[in-house]
Amino acid sequence: MTSNSIIQVANIGNTHALANVQHATTDDLHGDQVFLVLRIFDITPSMDDHIDELIKAERENIKALKDSASENEFLISTWLFNSKSGFIVLDGFVPIDDVTPLDRNLCKTDGITNLFDTVYTGITDPHAGVMAYAKQLSLSGITPKVAVAVFTDGGDNASRTDPQEIKNEVNLAEGYYFTLFAFGVGFGPKAAKAMGFPNCAEHDALHGNIRKLMGTFSKSLVRASQTTVAPNSFIA
Repeated sequence: MTSNSIIQVANIGNTHALANVQHATTDDLHGDQVFLVLRIFDITPSMDDHIDELIKAERENIKALKDSASENEFLISTWLFNSKSGFIVLDGFVPIDDVTPLDRNLCKTDGITNLFDTVYTGITDPHAGVMAYAKQLSLSGITPKVAVAVFTDGGDNASRTDPQEIKNEVNLAEGYYFTLFAFGVGFGPKAAKAMGFPNCAEHDALHGNIRKLMGTFSKSLVRASQTTVAPNSFIA
């Protein structure tokens, strides 16, 4: 399949457009196992000086997965967020070759950090959310692993969603890997704990560290695709 639409949702109270998000069908799959990867990227103004590095790191992530032995198992959905744009879904869960790469035009920074709204919607939306799609695949006889990864340089300051709502969903999820990658130190563990994410990796907000975080993410995904990894020890 080829991903052919980018869906933008202004806020969590008006998400009907997410019904248009397209995922891979069972005919697009190579076997009875898949690894769903939900990538959520912060594009607020504090990221301005680091967007080029984020773009490069995101493409390195795709290359690492494409070069792995599990290439055909990965289905990837990419979301961008800030409070002005709301959240932008670049792709539903699609094979590696169909992933829309980040670029400067897509990553126009604005607003403040609507982290909790975006994460909650990415997990729970009945059309675009990872839980609904994973359930759909399971009912079709496909066994999914799931990784949810959030890359941000700050804690939430704009959401309507109570992080306890996210935590409730995370606590019910079996076989999922939830990780917060914090670009900057101090806020990450608190935000991860609020959402119930068992994994958090952080680096100072310095040049080169987004690529380090993304490298850790890529290695962790490849390792998890080839072995059974405890959900609370995802980071390689």
